[in-house]
Amino acid sequence: MQKNLYYAIFRKKHFYLFLFALLFSTLAFGQQAGKIKGKVIDDRDEPLPGVTVLVKGTQNGVSTNANGEYVINAAPSSVLVFKLLGFETEEATVGNREVINIKLKMAARGLDEVTVSYGKQRSREVTGSIAQISANPLQDMPVGQFAQQLQGKVAGVDISQTSGQPGRGMAFRIRGAASLTLDYQPLFVIDGLPITGSINNINPDEIETFTVLKDASSTALYGSRAANGVILITTKHAKPGDSKIQFSSNYGVQKIPMNRVPDMMNANQFATFMNERYQDQVKYEPGTNPKLDPAYADPSQYGEGTDWFKLLTRTAPIQSYDLTVQTAREKSTSTVMAGYQSQEGVIVNTGTRLFSLRINQDLTLSNNKLKIGFNLAPSYRLDHNNRLSTDGVGGLFERVFESSPLISPYNPDGTYTKNVNSPGMVSYINPLAQFMLNKDDYITTRILGNAYLNYEFLPGLSLKVNAGADKGAETRNQFTPASITANSIATGLSSSVDNYSWTAETNIQYNKTIANDHNIEALVGYSAQKFSQVSNSVSGTGFPNDDIPYLSAATSITAGASNTTEYSLLSAIGRLNYNYKGKYLLQGAVRRDGSSRFGTDRKYGYFPSVSAGWIVSDETFMENIKMIDFLKIRSSWGITGNNTIGNYTALSALGKYNYVLNGVSVPGQTIGSLGNPELAWERNKQFDVGLDLSILKSRISITYDYYHKLSDGLIQSRPIPRASGFSTINFNIGQFAFWGHEIGVNTVNLTGKLKWNSSFNISFERNIIKSLVDPGFIRRNNTVSSDYYRNQVGHHLGEFYGFVYEGLYKDAADLANSAKYGTSSDVGTIKVKDINNDGVIDDVNDRTFIGDPTPDFNFGITNTFTYKNFDLNISMAGAVGGQILNAAKWAYQTNMDGSRMLLAAALDHWRSPEDPGSGIYPRTKTGTTAMGRQVNSQWLESGSYLTAKNISLGYNFKLKNGGMLKNLRVYGSVQQAFIITGYTGMNPEIGFSGLDATQGIGVDENAYPVPRTFSFGIQTTFK
Repeated sequence: MQKNLYYAIFRKKHFYLFLFALLFSTLAFGQQAGKIKGKVIDDRDEPLPGVTVLVKGTQNGVSTNANGEYVINAAPSSVLVFKLLGFETEEATVGNREVINIKLKMAARGLDEVTVSYGKQRSREVTGSIAQISANPLQDMPVGQFAQQLQGKVAGVDISQTSGQPGRGMAFRIRGAASLTLDYQPLFVIDGLPITGSINNINPDEIETFTVLKDASSTALYGSRAANGVILITTKHAKPGDSKIQFSSNYGVQKIPMNRVPDMMNANQFATFMNERYQDQVKYEPGTNPKLDPAYADPSQYGEGTDWFKLLTRTAPIQSYDLTVQTAREKSTSTVMAGYQSQEGVIVNTGTRLFSLRINQDLTLSNNKLKIGFNLAPSYRLDHNNRLSTDGVGGLFERVFESSPLISPYNPDGTYTKNVNSPGMVSYINPLAQFMLNKDDYITTRILGNAYLNYEFLPGLSLKVNAGADKGAETRNQFTPASITANSIATGLSSSVDNYSWTAETNIQYNKTIANDHNIEALVGYSAQKFSQVSNSVSGTGFPNDDIPYLSAATSITAGASNTTEYSLLSAIGRLNYNYKGKYLLQGAVRRDGSSRFGTDRKYGYFPSVSAGWIVSDETFMENIKMIDFLKIRSSWGITGNNTIGNYTALSALGKYNYVLNGVSVPGQTIGSLGNPELAWERNKQFDVGLDLSILKSRISITYDYYHKLSDGLIQSRPIPRASGFSTINFNIGQFAFWGHEIGVNTVNLTGKLKWNSSFNISFERNIIKSLVDPGFIRRNNTVSSDYYRNQVGHHLGEFYGFVYEGLYKDAADLANSAKYGTSSDVGTIKVKDINNDGVIDDVNDRTFIGDPTPDFNFGITNTFTYKNFDLNISMAGAVGGQILNAAKWAYQTNMDGSRMLLAAALDHWRSPEDPGSGIYPRTKTGTTAMGRQVNSQWLESGSYLTAKNISLGYNFKLKNGGMLKNLRVYGSVQQAFIITGYTGMNPEIGFSGLDATQGIGVDENAYPVPRTFSFGIQTTFK
């Protein structure tokens, strides 16, 4: 048997067959996939982490680690593709090699893709004004809102933290956006889904990139919602072949910078002030029979007394934990992100917590022709005492500076003292008790979700469908115990708001190259959106005690209300991009919006734009100019709209009225406000011209824009003949003009062992009011003491309005020879300018424009240093010029009538011509302090400032044999590290209406303090 087998194998014919089979099997074995490893470096021989290494034509891929190293399975015939944003793509055939090292070159400027309206585009082909920012370098900032990360990062985008309330207090304004009655905030779009409400529930760690669309060309496809600019947010999606687990954590402490806190009188100083005030009354007002309260008879008996600021503020913790799991299979990728944030407030018993989850799933089928996916992001936020009224006049934070240091916060039995005013002061409730005993829980739940389908049914021709929903619910449970109410009656409130919005969009995209040189991209689409809201609230009193803070314990329901509102939007969009030889660029876009918010005769509007660009650096005559790597000139013009008018403003509304029937008052209903069928959205007509320049092998990159924007059709109440039965009607009548310059510079300063990159931006913004309804101006109110600003034709937005301060009346001769403010003027009181030279100071003729809150320019600068495993990042922002009206200081903290607490400096006030004090603070004579509480130029201070928004120092551990742990980085950071400013208030970014230029930008009426944060964090990556 064995012999026969041996003979059969080695017969000549069979032997050759056997050798052939053996050779084939050997070759086949040689084609089996083997492990290929290597390292990827840049053109400075530094390792490149995060490079995607793919086997060409497959989904098999990995990413390089922190040391630029990779390991992948590939057959000898395979081709490896090495890709990283900002670098030129390289390919390498495996062959017999087991080690493949690659050097990637920096890509020429413009080869990378940026997110634009309804898609992506190569940055070199963009003809609008767009800025894209990666969120990855911003992760060192211990913040609860992504707005804080963006401060000072984009020219023309003003982001201010006007209040330090946890999770709140941020405001955006792009290119000076303003409206008299509508919103000024930009539109936010997250993964293609327009957001209809607050953005505070978005976890910053979920974000991959921000794209800011500033001009009409880049925003036109959002039509009637794009007048204030658009911010596109793209969340993290797993990259092919990049499966990993990331965990990051941050813990910090927040402290109020004490050098910014007003220095108020202590108990001894206030008693001394009140004693001196009595002495001056005896001296100058003997006929009034002044009496000295025993509390102030002996100031030496008091020391520091109660420090209310120290009592109500604290060092507060802030922490965050984020876990990201990304998986990338051959045809699908998924990203799951879970986060928790907690920020206790620097005011006692305030804070916020956020729980967030995001799932991003993407699937590729049919040979990459079909792509489907979904994004789902539920979140839950709990604000505790974080919605109490803290900011502005009457806010609880103001009470910290108005409570008497002579009063103890506690009664002998340990309970809270109710009133904290000394004799002669306004009666105020104990602010410590108000913060500690109030129960105000505000819960916000939200689910953002959308699903998409992309199908390329012909080469270059694809269909995209995107459907999304935004579901939100807000509930509030508030209880104010009897011990902290003026009438000693406890009150309770329960309210809820339920929101729902859906969006459905379909578009067809077509890409075609004709005769090699003519490139066309076309987009046509359809969009629909509907928003609905239901709200209700119930209030009650008569609680038997403070132990059960729920309305079920109330014996009297004092108020109840419910409401519903909705709107819808129906739109068609179109865009055509054309370029010739990739260097002559032209784009046209239009959106047709139909909105339920506007009059029956103006339901639909068109929002067109056109833009062009020329890549000069591609021309042959530029070949000899070696220092210029890239130069593009671009320009655009277009119209966008603002539709945040409210849902029923264009309609006539019913109102409740009483009428007399048979001598009896009878309730009824009739039209209470007159509708306007021609009411339409406010429009922005914007022109932009700019350039993008890269020189010295991309070591220096410059972007410049000039824009001119005309906002017209601004909605105002227009007077109409009373014979109509009404006095006003809403009408499109106002007009503002804006213009400015924006410059952005990115530099690579050092490239050796010590690397240093810088980013700088500066923006110059100007505005003027061109048209308003008669009489051509709008004042804040009719009270001279708080009529801070006036919007008037021919002037800038929000210019301050008041008296011109000229010091104090020095003596009797000065008083006799100067104009006087009735009986309120006397020697030692405030003296103001007689504008019309009639010898009399009055409220109408002697007030004028006294200042402008708009800065000469805003700027931001970021420096990044890397040395070996260390990295240092310094991010700063600031403004030069502009003024702040410090009403908190001059109207309240220097009120010389003794009704409120005062600055310690006010103790050096005018006592006599021989003892004028500092010459700043007037006398205390009864009835003469009125002018000190009325807006005058003394209240104005410089608004220039420079803030170190974040300073972070990190260290990356090299983990060559770290097992599953591939990357570990630790860092420390300081948020709001320092503020350099001549402003004497607590926050130079203050504004009691955010950044609304028509509603008091640059007015300081006290606000929740913005803390300085010291934190420590870790970032890890597991494979």
